[in-house]
Amino acid sequence: MIAMELARELKVAGLPWKPRRGDLVMDRLNDLFVVVRDGSDDAGGVEIDTGRGTERKHYLMLTWIPHLEQLLAYLARYGPCALTGESPGEGRKDVRWRLALPESGAGSLGESSPGVGRAFEATDAADAAGRALHFLLAEVGWRPGPALARW
Repeated sequence: MIAMELARELKVAGLPWKPRRGDLVMDRLNDLFVVVRDGSDDAGGVEIDTGRGTERKHYLMLTWIPHLEQLLAYLARYGPCALTGESPGEGRKDVRWRLALPESGAGSLGESSPGVGRAFEATDAADAAGRALHFLLAEVGWRPGPALARW
């Protein structure tokens, strides 16, 4: 799971989201919820499980917390990327994840973004992918197109 602050940064940077059953979301108080029904109603309400029952919250009050596969699906729209994990040193059991973006990629309309090649590292694979996606959205100005289709 990506860090909550990174999820917020992705939302502000313009990552598109269409509520899907099973999505993990949080509100402004960092309370976690699970979306229990696809889409939103005409007023923008999303049905969520609060742990005490279900209720509706407006989708603008929620922040989607995408999982690794969803982040990689968005990054694949930009172009090929490489996610690798390696031990930071002999005798250590932790893993350092690295996501490398290509030197150039095709945007959602086929435009080229030359010279973007960068690498993003984190102790969690989803955080590395999230950081790369945030870089593309916020700093490069790339737009991934519509929200992801149903998994």
